[in-house]
Amino acid sequence: MDTSSTLIGLGLLAVFVLPILYLIWQQNHKQKKGLKSLKDISTKNKLHTEIVEISSTLMLGLDSKANKLLIVEPINNMQHRVLYLNKIGTSSVNTMPFPDNRKLIKRVSLDLFGIQDKNSPMEIIFYDDDDNENHNAAERLAVAKKWNQLISERLSA
Repeated sequence: MDTSSTLIGLGLLAVFVLPILYLIWQQNHKQKKGLKSLKDISTKNKLHTEIVEISSTLMLGLDSKANKLLIVEPINNMQHRVLYLNKIGTSSVNTMPFPDNRKLIKRVSLDLFGIQDKNSPMEIIFYDDDDNENHNAAERLAVAKKWNQLISERLSA
């Protein structure tokens, strides 16, 4: 009786724990793959990104010495842009609520206004309810605020 109970217990443990371990492994694998892709693109653009952010819809890398920001969009076939922070005048986090419920966030973006062209900002979209399948809007808002702070510090320097 003890052997069968132990085997049943181990079997149930495996049924519940192994899928969770697999999901953790899969997430870590995606994270490492994204970091490798970001580092490869950084190297191709002669950047040394010391501060990075990786999500399923956006990868950011900041090169403080060159004062450049690398933006990679994995969902758009790894399209990337390099922004010169010395050409940016101001930055701000922009949230757009749903029209029928002002408490829920539909979109979070970081708007970068150029020194010459202050009317049309360059947007870095951190959260869009139409595109994101798994992200929490409040979490992405916190990340956008963090990057706004990082960029703002580089603009004033």
